[in-house]
Amino acid sequence: MSFANPTPIRIGMTGAFDGRQYRVAGRVVMSMEDGGETYYWNEFNLVSDDGESVTLVFEETERGGEWRLFTLFEPEFAMTVQDAATKRVGDQLNLDDHDVRVTLVDETRVYQIEGEAPEGVEVGDVAHYFNAQSGNRMVIVSWTGDEVEYYRGVTVSPAMIASVFKLPGGARDRLSRPAGGSPLTSNLLGDGANLSSGTVVKLAGFVLLVVIVLASYALLRPGRSRAVVAKTPAPPAGLTLDCTGTLAGKNYRLQGHALVEIAQVGRRYDRHEYQLLDDAENLSLLICGWKPGDKNWFLFNPLQPATALTPTQAAARRVGEIVKVDTYTATVVELFQAELRRTEGANLPQFTNGTVFFNFSAESDARLLLVRWNDQGIKFYRGSLVAAKDVLTAFGRKVENQFKVAPAVLPQ
Repeated sequence: MSFANPTPIRIGMTGAFDGRQYRVAGRVVMSMEDGGETYYWNEFNLVSDDGESVTLVFEETERGGEWRLFTLFEPEFAMTVQDAATKRVGDQLNLDDHDVRVTLVDETRVYQIEGEAPEGVEVGDVAHYFNAQSGNRMVIVSWTGDEVEYYRGVTVSPAMIASVFKLPGGARDRLSRPAGGSPLTSNLLGDGANLSSGTVVKLAGFVLLVVIVLASYALLRPGRSRAVVAKTPAPPAGLTLDCTGTLAGKNYRLQGHALVEIAQVGRRYDRHEYQLLDDAENLSLLICGWKPGDKNWFLFNPLQPATALTPTQAAARRVGEIVKVDTYTATVVELFQAELRRTEGANLPQFTNGTVFFNFSAESDARLLLVRWNDQGIKFYRGSLVAAKDVLTAFGRKVENQFKVAPAVLPQ
């Protein structure tokens, strides 16, 4: 086994994920044993300007090179090492208000370190871990000594890696080269699950640029000291459901309400989304908490572009790119996942707990554009800021209808 770097990513390179700048500080070669064989993969330690670390993982599989980005999180229901060690394949547990089932129990080993590894990581370190999942929701729990850590991940395309690190054409070919390789991902997941972007989230045969799935990977190891991604709670925004009102000169019925979890690289937060139907039965979105903790309101009205992006094209967009939606030419500013965590009211398609959408937002002068898609199709919206007093005048306030949102879990 050669421990040479199989990718064009080198220590000292810099790149930005969702507007946050990172430096490649080091590379760690990891392994696991399965059926008497040893499988290896590379983990790049990325450190942001403010000291936060994330891990960029490269694995050579039978499908070619695959890339994932991982961040540490604090669960709502933490476990002790003793609890974690009792878990077996098939066991049920709840870490973050979702039931998941253990699919694999194993351990990892650090084989080689180049440059700067995450704090406390040394050659020879061994960590125990298990993967757990339910549908597309997956987590990894890792422990050594008396420390337990929890990770989520995001799958990114080779095109995005090339763009982030500004790689030349020749180097880009090495990002996803075929390998005769180790079926590491399927072995780690167990039960036939697979984390390739084409199989975890099947969107009519195309691969999303950023498919935010929860990690099922054995990157966890002892002694890691990394910034915890604390979730910012949604601001108060209780409105009266099933009422009518006039907002921005248009009549609407407030049909439904969802508490939505937004996931981006390096941050998570909740916000409120209200579904509004106009007189023509067109669906608009009224959002409070567009940014983490923001109390401003945005009204998003649907667009019907004459020449619309396909989900494939939308999934290939990157931050900083120029897109044209309807008559608007805009710059992509964010990529994110939105999951409906709790819903009330409404009888609308795709308005159920657990529904996941992939999104990008783009800015054009004073307009905000939202493009949202999943395996059921793609939607386009034009957004504008509306005054909170106008929202409350139109739909009133009814605090008892408001979801009770637990405070964010802060790092220790």
